[in-house]
Order: sequence, then C-alpha cells, then structure tokens
Amino acid sequence: MLGTSEFNLCCTQALLDTGGEICAMISMPEDARPNNSADVENFAKSNGIPYHDIENINSSQSLKLLSSYSTDYIFVSWPKILKEKILEIPINYCIGTHPTDIPFNRGRHPLHWLIALGISETKLSFLRMDKGVDTGDIILQVPFSISPDDLIGDVVNKMNTAAYEGTVRLHEKLLTNPSYSGIKQNHTLANYWRKRTPHDIVIDLRMSSDFILRTVQSFTLPYPCAKLIFENNVIKIISASPVHVEMRHEQIRRLEPGRIISINNNTIRVKVDDRIIALECVGKIPEMLLKAKYIHPPSKYISEHDIKLF
Repeated sequence: MLGTSEFNLCCTQALLDTGGEICAMISMPEDARPNNSADVENFAKSNGIPYHDIENINSSQSLKLLSSYSTDYIFVSWPKILKEKILEIPINYCIGTHPTDIPFNRGRHPLHWLIALGISETKLSFLRMDKGVDTGDIILQVPFSISPDDLIGDVVNKMNTAAYEGTVRLHEKLLTNPSYSGIKQNHTLANYWRKRTPHDIVIDLRMSSDFILRTVQSFTLPYPCAKLIFENNVIKIISASPVHVEMRHEQIRRLEPGRIISINNNTIRVKVDDRIIALECVGKIPEMLLKAKYIHPPSKYISEHDIKLF
C-alpha cells in the first residue's frame, strides 16, 4: 500500500476486513508529506503491518525495497507520479484510483474542481496503472454524489466511503480472476484538469453568488480557505451563504458588485454579481474594512500593494 492519506487507510482497512494479505504500508517522511496527511505509520503498527518511509518513490532505494516484497499488486494513492520501473514490480499490476468518471476529468485536484464546477455525480475509478496520467484500463468504478451544500471535507468523506466499498468489491473480483485486466478507456473522450493555484480561490465580487459559494466550499477547512483581498489584507473566508434582505429586486440590481451592506462580528454582507451574500471570515476583520463602503476587484489591490498569495 503506497499512500499518505486517510484514503489509503480506508482501502487498507477494507482489505483487512475481507481477509486480504498486506505485505507493507509505505508513506513519506513527516516533513515531506502533503497537507492533511494521515498517520500511516501508527495505523500500520497497530495492525501488525511492516511500515517504511520513502521520500523519492522512484529512487533506486525505493525500487530495491519494493522489489523485496513478492506482491501480486501494489495499491497506489501516492501524491507524485510513479515511473515505469516501479509500475513493473508487482506480479500482476499497480492499482491506482481517480475520483472522476474516467476518461472524463483526468488530472489535478479533481475533488476541488468537482465542487467548483458544480458537478453533482461522479465515480471513484480504480485503474490498472500505466505510464500515462489516469490513462490505465478501468477495473472498477463506484458512483458517489456531491450535494450543493457539500464542503470539501464532506466530499473527501464520500470518496473515502467509496474507496472502502470499492476495495471490498475489487478484492472479491481479483480473488476470482487475479489477472483481470479491466476495460480500456476511450481516450478520444478524455479531458485533463489543470493544477489549481491560489489565484483560483481568490474571490472577485463580480462573480455570481453560486460560483463564489462553490469556490469557498471547495477549499474550506481543513484546506487553507478561499481568500478575499482588501487593500493589503488577504482575508480567509471559511463559509459563504446567500442573504435575504428587505430590499426590492430592482434595488439590489442597482448596487455595484463589492458594495458592503453590513459587517457584524466576523461576517461581511456584500453585493456580488447577482445578489447579496454573507462571507464568514477567519480571524479579526481589518479595521480599515470596517470603515469602507466598497470592496474593489482583487486586481486593484494586488497591483497597488504587491500582495503575495502563496
């Protein structure tokens, strides 16, 4: 089992619960792990599974370690790309996953994009890994849904539930047919999502309310949160919601995007493209914002103050 996340633990637990034999669990050293990584070492030790730290999965040291185990499959949820020499180690093949309806929506940060784009139905795809990115043959798919109110943590939990269910089903399938090779993808239908950057989670109040709400939901805790920029302040937004006010529709339409309606405690009520929304901030709201009438587009503040988003 190669992985650093809770997802990896769910798949491992599913194998343990169905009588699967696990040769070893491998994660990264603590200082090299991505944000929101799980304690794989403690899980492995509590279940009597050999554990190893590897920072460079494609190194000669890694190749030697993995080859020392006579394993039928390597289950991969590793945050970096594996080279072909690693993929060739198991007797059968390496099993990878991607939480979209492959061949659609291959690529980076799929859960964040699913929420931000308002996609409500997806699948956790189990793949026979090859040297491409999310291009391998499909060996199993488990559907799951994303509701309009789901935050990124909710979607992660749904994916992890699908991971457990899918691993149970996959184990049963491979016990019956160990060399099952899956179904080839129609590569002509494929698209790739790009890497999301901090610029993708900066709120521009000229956006529609739906898009702002989805942007906030896609990157709220335990992730670093969407950002609202005012003057030289980068303000973390933990939640966003529509606001019903005692104003006629035509009055609201006449308000410019960015017009501040009110600020109470750590919540800013502000006009966006199509309505008024409430933005809940993390921490204290800057004093100068409490006296402001408008929040301008972020490009104004970035150009004036040389703001660093990273």
